[in-house]
Amino acid sequence: MRARHFIFILSVSALVSIAAYGAWLITSSRGSTAHTNLLTRNASKAEEMLLRAAQNEPRPCPKSDGIKLKESPETHHHKVILTWNASANDPRHEVVGYCLYRIATEIRPKWAEQCKNCEQVNEKSIDGTACVDDVVQDGVKYYYVAMAIDLYGRTSSLSNDTPAEVPPTADVRGPVKASSYPRCRKDNQLQ
Repeated sequence: MRARHFIFILSVSALVSIAAYGAWLITSSRGSTAHTNLLTRNASKAEEMLLRAAQNEPRPCPKSDGIKLKESPETHHHKVILTWNASANDPRHEVVGYCLYRIATEIRPKWAEQCKNCEQVNEKSIDGTACVDDVVQDGVKYYYVAMAIDLYGRTSSLSNDTPAEVPPTADVRGPVKASSYPRCRKDNQLQ
């Protein structure tokens, strides 16, 4: 009888120990449950890429007060191919696109912080680093600037300006085919 009594006490003790250990596992781990751990964990690289792809829609560019050049027979002789360097990525402000502006002037402009009097080239951000401005006036000198825009619509400061002098005649010369680049305007207008 003593052996049976000893085995019974040992069995009950083991059962109580297992139950206590299970309860300790459930209540430990910094007081959080499996559900809250799931919500607060960092995403894997693959999950971050999928999330970015799903959210990487073009953002609206800040509006400017500049007058937009209307398309006319004098605006389609020449095209200005614009390329720029990608903005350095900051994890807090991940760049999703670029907004382009220009001003037509004979002298180098003094840029206001957000280019309020510039002509807005694209209404939606461009996700690449090149495009073709196909609405340019013959014989005009343009100065172009770009700004980066992040997922939340925050913009960078303006880039350095780049001049583009459009020839005064309709004669087109040059080895670069503008059709190999996306259009800055028509492909990036708000619907």
